[in-house]
Amino acid sequence: MASTRVNATEPNAAPGAATSEQGAVHVAPESLRPTGPAGPATHARAVGPLSEGLRMAALKWHLLINTLTRSTWILVGTILGALYMLFVVGSFGFALFMVGSESLEIVRTAAVFFGTLLLLGWWIVPVVSSKADSSLDPSRLALFPLRIPGIQIGQILGAVIGIPGIATLLITAAWISTWRASGIALLLAIPCALLGLLLAFVGSRAVTALSANFNKQRRAGEIISIVLLGLVVLLGPLFALIGRGVEQVWEQLPTWAGYLAWSPLGAAWAIPADAAQSQWGAALGRLAIAAATLVVVVLVWRAALHRALADATGDAARSGAKSVSGVGLFARLPATGWGAVMARCLTYWVKDPRYSATLLILPAMAAAFWFISQDGTGVIWILPGLVALLMAYAISADVGYDNTAFTLHILAPVKGSHDRLGRALAMLCIGVPAVILMLAVTMVRTGGWGYLPGMVGICAALLLAGTGVVSVMSARYTYPVPPPGASPMKTPQGYTVLNVIIQFVILGAVALMALPPMILLIVQVVSGQALWGWLALAVGIVEGLGVFWLGIVLGGTWLDRRAPELLQEVAQYR
Repeated sequence: MASTRVNATEPNAAPGAATSEQGAVHVAPESLRPTGPAGPATHARAVGPLSEGLRMAALKWHLLINTLTRSTWILVGTILGALYMLFVVGSFGFALFMVGSESLEIVRTAAVFFGTLLLLGWWIVPVVSSKADSSLDPSRLALFPLRIPGIQIGQILGAVIGIPGIATLLITAAWISTWRASGIALLLAIPCALLGLLLAFVGSRAVTALSANFNKQRRAGEIISIVLLGLVVLLGPLFALIGRGVEQVWEQLPTWAGYLAWSPLGAAWAIPADAAQSQWGAALGRLAIAAATLVVVVLVWRAALHRALADATGDAARSGAKSVSGVGLFARLPATGWGAVMARCLTYWVKDPRYSATLLILPAMAAAFWFISQDGTGVIWILPGLVALLMAYAISADVGYDNTAFTLHILAPVKGSHDRLGRALAMLCIGVPAVILMLAVTMVRTGGWGYLPGMVGICAALLLAGTGVVSVMSARYTYPVPPPGASPMKTPQGYTVLNVIIQFVILGAVALMALPPMILLIVQVVSGQALWGWLALAVGIVEGLGVFWLGIVLGGTWLDRRAPELLQEVAQYR
């Protein structure tokens, strides 16, 4: 935009103007002028909320295209994710289409439950995966001359851009097809679907804005993320229990759907059924509930968005330092390089939610395996080994979790072997008791105490030898992780298919360590001779200690050689 030139002697020159050497005043472009509490004085009147929203949606589209074209691996991963999502949507869409040939009561029940689950999914996911999509995050928009209505329109349109939004549109189209038996129901299903989609998208953005305010209290946000992560782990046994009892509650589903149809979650999805039965009073009542819910959610979203924008601009002014006294574990562990690293990592395991989330997953896993193996057989036998594998694998992300704090290891300097040893010992302080507890749970559930030595050998190989393997591989390969202070459920930027392959390779290499004692335990099971179990114990311990020592030495040597390159990689994780 060309600047406006006025005479420097004029008394009414613009307040934000700058004087040039020729004596002219260059007025700043309207889009760059400071904004007041009510928004930009001139620019906001020239560009309406709809135009602002369309520009934000176009910005997200360009960001998506640029992300896909930046790397071949990102493009391939996105295509694979889209194909998987297309398969899931196709399966559910076909099921919904087939429901349309059933009776009206079944169609109504399926439609209401579908809509309720859809809304819950869109409203809960922003809490679980905090700022997974940060392209239109309020904190990034606070310094731009945008008004709240424009941001709201842009975020609603932006919700459609991406795999989740497109999948939701497709599955909702399948939902519309379930009403094909009635012309009036099919006609009304289209606006009802649009109303339901608005509730989903608006509710999702409102929850995101509210969680942005709530997450200012870091510990509260961490607790919510970790608890929800534990609930996700328990979904398997919950679905198993639901599957076993679905026949018993099948007759109650229409009644429950009737209750949900009068709730804010299910009202919009039941209107076509009322129209098909000519129950216009009930249809109008549900429409009023859905519309009122939408208005309330929009108002809550507006207030939360206003607060989030205000907080984003004032965080720097309100930030302060918190006094800390004492040195904690540093005073209790040896004053050596590995002792200092061990003390710091143990502190992380207790206070950093990215570590402590693992500690909550473990009891959730134990509960899940306990309920699945009701007869004391089956998958519960893999529980101790699985926990040992996950604990050994956990330190593969240690350097990534350090982020720029890894600079201290380079400047100290800390020997690579001390770094590897300190991280490994800190994990073993948590991992060994966890594995012992899982072994006890397995033995109590199954009563197979005769196989305990062999199981201990397998766990020792996975935990000790696996730690040695990870100590070597994590000195060379790293992958994006949530940065310090972020939710453990946040999706880090820059995640590619190559990163997934690296993680699977590390997991596979750790799992191979259990092969020698596992073979001996299988021989014990087949032959019934306890000697093979004790041999598995001896082999697992010897192998574990040997590979552990070798991994610390080789991983430390490799870390000494490429520590600066590793720092450069992890410093990019945001």
